[in-house]
Amino acid sequence: MRDFIFTIILSACLALTGAQMDTTVCTGQIPGPNDPPLPPSLPNQFEVHVEANINNRNYTTSYHIYYDQVNNKVATHVDNAGTNTEDLYRFDTNEFFHVDRDNGICTVQPLLRSPQLFLFGTPVGDKAVMKTPSEVLHFNETGIQQKWINQTVVRGITCNLWRSCLYWDSTKSTMVVDWYFSAPLWQTARLTPQLPVRAHVYGNTLMSNGKRRTFDHMYEFADFITSPRKHMTAFETPTGVYCPRAKNIKPLPTPTSSFHFTAEIIYGQSISRIKEWYDSDMNLVRYDYDPLGADRKYGSLPLTQVHDFTTGVAYVIDTLRGNCTATPIANTGFDVRNADPTHVRIRTSKEFFYFDKASYIYEGQRLVRSITSDVWIAQRNDWPRPNSANSTWEWYFAKRNYTTNAPTSFGNPTRMVLDAGLGQHYVYNIYNYQENRPMIWSYDISNCFNYTERKDFSFKLPGSYRKTVNGNMEGFRYAIIRAIVKAGTVNKIPLSMLRINNVQTDYSDNNDITVQFTLLDKAPQIGDVSNPKPENSLAVVAKSISGAINAGQMIVSLQSPTATATMVARPFSLTPGTVVKDAYYKQTQQGSTTTTGVSGGAMAGMGVALLVVFFIIGVFATYMFYRKQGGAFGPKKFDNEVDITNSSS
Repeated sequence: MRDFIFTIILSACLALTGAQMDTTVCTGQIPGPNDPPLPPSLPNQFEVHVEANINNRNYTTSYHIYYDQVNNKVATHVDNAGTNTEDLYRFDTNEFFHVDRDNGICTVQPLLRSPQLFLFGTPVGDKAVMKTPSEVLHFNETGIQQKWINQTVVRGITCNLWRSCLYWDSTKSTMVVDWYFSAPLWQTARLTPQLPVRAHVYGNTLMSNGKRRTFDHMYEFADFITSPRKHMTAFETPTGVYCPRAKNIKPLPTPTSSFHFTAEIIYGQSISRIKEWYDSDMNLVRYDYDPLGADRKYGSLPLTQVHDFTTGVAYVIDTLRGNCTATPIANTGFDVRNADPTHVRIRTSKEFFYFDKASYIYEGQRLVRSITSDVWIAQRNDWPRPNSANSTWEWYFAKRNYTTNAPTSFGNPTRMVLDAGLGQHYVYNIYNYQENRPMIWSYDISNCFNYTERKDFSFKLPGSYRKTVNGNMEGFRYAIIRAIVKAGTVNKIPLSMLRINNVQTDYSDNNDITVQFTLLDKAPQIGDVSNPKPENSLAVVAKSISGAINAGQMIVSLQSPTATATMVARPFSLTPGTVVKDAYYKQTQQGSTTTTGVSGGAMAGMGVALLVVFFIIGVFATYMFYRKQGGAFGPKKFDNEVDITNSSS
């Protein structure tokens, strides 16, 4: 019924066929010689509210029409009998969308085959051609005559009344159409002259039983705007509505193999934040977060998790207390996919963003966080687990003309919205997205190894390279790590960069560079990846590095914009232990002084006694804290977890 009502006034293929016209309704109009000029044609872009009062049925329907002939699109938003729907006519892609906005249901079909094409388009061969505004309104259109009747007042607006007589052959309908346009001297709200104010349509329809049914419709036009482009979403489907079989007119961005960003997660009335680092080439993921709910099994203090998918070990680090728990990487993590029923692997970058196994459709552009963003939407049934109910995923990316401090090839994601129904609605606001490879020291797990599982070393790089190094300290540290990895590779078993930590440099008086680093032991053998790579022990790696240095094979190659510096470690310069910088020792001068009170020997004895007392107090306090924590100094351990801050593990 809604479509029929609408087509009464915005119908197509109307002609003056007197043979079947009901002459009791009208017989056609002949313009008079003194009629004023017809109103100018409407612009090729406009929007307008239309209130349709169906007098013969006693109800009202409300339309918001967006017409854009420049971009070959029309949209109608309709409120009728308590329902809210939307129709999109996309002549550029030959698609017709019908959206139930109340229930978020969308259907798509070729526009050329849509029964509603005649409202705004005409089939021409295998294409649907958009009608002009005059053809849509059937006013000032070729083949239809309008006669000026008089000047009158409608809703307080001085208007010119124009009348035409129309016949619609497809429904055997004869009708009088009275058009009311604002008078030329009436100043409209937006200074657009002679706008449509009202259309009164009345007549009858010849029914299949031979009887005629009368109709009387009044259409009120208000808020006519000639620049609908201000409404970015007018010609788009509503937020969160997925339209199956719609064409994707813009390819989805392709993520790189490494990136890092900060996210704000909004779920219900809770707001949480997380920082994430991802590097599929290195098989590493890190995320920092404040635990909530079930995540508090490791405590309520800020936590860092480093997932090493090479070994299958997750390191859960209490960033304030420095405690660490090693555990197999859980298969429920957002960075995890199942390699098989009992093993995990790192997600690919496409899987990380849930771009896999889904057909994303470009929706258009929306404003999010004051950023004009391109939007893609998809629907999938594998979240949070396979064969789940459908969930909708919307990704927002800032338009390419936005500039950032760190340009990306992937783009700049600004938001992701996940709606899985049943109250599961998540909004991820994404900030400071960068796709440059995170530094290896971003995955610092040194707190997870006690003093028996780590060794400090230093060696020297002879030569005057201070100027070259100072201009590229980050590159120099990476060059050192690469050299150590090569020197520490034994029997074709590579040394993981994750085991090289705390790379420091200093300069000797002769400009030699002193390099200090910490070497960690191999990972606990508790991982759950299908093919964990073997690792050499700390002793084997240290011996290999020492041998490479002594043989002159520890080579640090640093590239600069102008040249490449090749530095060879001085043989036999590898030294265990920490290099102490700027260490000064204060010594009191000898002399004879006389004091009253406790003698030097007695004072020394008292100092030893106090030291013992404080040691006992410290042990007791530590014991009580240990008991209070349930028997664990670090976060509570579960099955198949190892507290590797404990040297007995």
